[in-house]
Parts: sequence; structure tokens; C-alpha cells
Amino acid sequence: MIIEKEGKLCNCGNFGCFEKYASMKAFKDEFRKEFKLDENTSGKDIINIIRKEKIENPSNYKKIERLIKNYTEDLAIGMSNLINIFEPEAIGIGGSFIYFEDIFLNELKKRIQDGKLFNPRKEVIIEMATLENDAGIIGATI
Repeated sequence: MIIEKEGKLCNCGNFGCFEKYASMKAFKDEFRKEFKLDENTSGKDIINIIRKEKIENPSNYKKIERLIKNYTEDLAIGMSNLINIFEPEAIGIGGSFIYFEDIFLNELKKRIQDGKLFNPRKEVIIEMATLENDAGIIGATI
């Protein structure tokens, strides 16, 4: 799904794909680039940096807020496209997003539920997947 006309080149060969903007990999890569971190900086390290900067360095946290805003906006656009097509009652989000729940989820909900991105109707429930980041592993064993 393309969410950015003439956007970044995706691995699939198209430009502006949802995954290129709204995957956790995309956020982590953008964070590493913005803060000049080594590409091996883990997601856990990034979470710790975000939480620490919010408390200890509010002026630096402004850059982080911008990254969070951009990421949640792109994620909300893609999810709203899916909401418009499938009209689900609820959406479960899993994968490594679950580790960033306190950082992204409220902002994401606000962007989706403000009604600007999809056809107005009842509120969509957005929750974290109960299997967290283990769904693939558990599914493979069944």
C-alpha cells in the first residue's frame, strides 16, 4: 500500500510504501539516523534513550517528539486506509510495537480516532495483541 506519493524506495521496488514509513524497522532506522547511532543499536536501547531523554533532556526530546509524530502519522494513514476498506470493529497491534506501547499507542489512537483519516462511524478499538511479539513463534508450533 502506497502512503507517500513519490516517497522512499521500498525493497519491493515501489516508492512510498506503508512498510517503508510505518514499520518499527523504519522508526528505529530513522531514530538511529537522527541521533547518529550505530546501526546495531537495539530497539531496547532506543526505548531507554527515549524514556531517559524525556526526563533528563526535555529540549532534546523535541526531536524525539517529531519522530514519534511523523511515525504515528504515517502508521495512522496506512491503518486508516485498511479501516476504510475492511471496516473492522477492532485492530490488534503486535510485533515489536508492543515494546513501544507507552510511547506510540495513545498518539496513534488519537490520530486515527479524530475522524480525519477515515469515513466517520463508530470508534475503532485499537489494542495490543495478547501474544505480544511471540505470535509467530507460537503459531509455528501449532
